[in-house]
Amino acid sequence: MHAMLVSRSASHVASALRQEGRDEALAEGVADMIAHCGHAGLGLFLAAVWHWLDERDYHEAAEAVQHYIETGSVPTVKPTPRVTRRRDARNVTPR
Repeated sequence: MHAMLVSRSASHVASALRQEGRDEALAEGVADMIAHCGHAGLGLFLAAVWHWLDERDYHEAAEAVQHYIETGSVPTVKPTPRVTRRRDARNVTPR
């Protein structure tokens, strides 16, 4: 597991002001970790993120990660709606 993934993910979780933001940041970190390392190291990753947060006294963020460790669940990345560009008939010049 890469220390950079742990550090970046933990930093994003720590900087979130609300629980929803922490969950989203952790979900993104989990997705990045799985993309780089696979599912096998997920427990170790969560423990490392928790340790990073706990050492730096981000207690609320560490508790959020601890919850996922204890329940064996992880937050998931919410799909972002795809924005489609609409054509505007007013900007079309006649031929």
